[in-house]
Amino acid sequence: MEPSAAAEFLAKCTKPALRKEWRALPYAHQKHFIYAIKCLSSLPHDPGLNPTGATPGVPPIAPNSSRYDDVVYTHMDAVDSAHFTGRFLAWHRLFLYTFETLLREECNYQGYVPYWDWTLDDYKDIKHASIWSSDPVVGLGTFPDSTEDLTVGTGAFRDLIRAYPIPHRIERNYTPRPFEIQRFPWVFDLPQKEANSTQTPAEWKKMVTSFVGNYTAFQAYVDGFRAEGVHTSTHLSIGGDVSDISHSPNDPVFFLLHGQLDRLWASWQAHDPRNARAIGGGESQDLTNFDQYPTGNGVDVTENTVVYMSNLGPDARVKDVLDTKGGYLCYEYA
Repeated sequence: MEPSAAAEFLAKCTKPALRKEWRALPYAHQKHFIYAIKCLSSLPHDPGLNPTGATPGVPPIAPNSSRYDDVVYTHMDAVDSAHFTGRFLAWHRLFLYTFETLLREECNYQGYVPYWDWTLDDYKDIKHASIWSSDPVVGLGTFPDSTEDLTVGTGAFRDLIRAYPIPHRIERNYTPRPFEIQRFPWVFDLPQKEANSTQTPAEWKKMVTSFVGNYTAFQAYVDGFRAEGVHTSTHLSIGGDVSDISHSPNDPVFFLLHGQLDRLWASWQAHDPRNARAIGGGESQDLTNFDQYPTGNGVDVTENTVVYMSNLGPDARVKDVLDTKGGYLCYEYA
């Protein structure tokens, strides 16, 4: 079935699922989410995974990896096609939905992917925010004390082994000024910039209410000039696995982080009718000319552009995922 046709065969969204902030979930619901991630981490790799090959240099699939590692590999496969291109937000929206579907269908999870709202005072001191809990049953884990050993040794994920890029336990290392470290082909414009300056309620309001009808300007601001916006700074400041653009989903916090970014996009879309179906950017990543093409170059991304999931789940077209309550998708944010 063509991706664009898939949504036509789905019932209309009449009872959207409600995605909630992580700390708004009851303890039992947090426990179920943690269990489902551990379940997916214990299931074997699906040989039906079919990478697109869009990103060169990705290591071969590890045959003894897990189903969770398949999720990570799908992201690795999409580094070039779904980052700093016009597919960025649409791809990650479908990726979260695909991950959520795997948890529900393969691990009997009854809930939905939560999000992390860093504007709830967390931005004042991200490293010590309550989301980083050491609870061995439902805790997402704290930051390691030593900068030499980045392994997360607390919380429910402390013993999980991830396959990529090499077998290892989940790593983190909070860095308040992540732009002091050179990571991209360009020089960061504001190396002393504090990551949490992008996570304030004022910044959230600015992103939601600005760039009316201009998707490319919105996405460019979310990533930031020279990638110093809220998306990149949050990834890089957490450090460890999350700071690597390729295998960042190794750490389940990735999904809470991107749940917040998807919520941000949904809020921007709902702010003005001109935003609802706005899309733009190019299909090709152009890091050499990033200042000129922060949302991609080449063929324009349109509603008919395909969003690929490497057979982790069904592909779709951008138009299928523009509305979180459009039929193909059926959820909203609390």
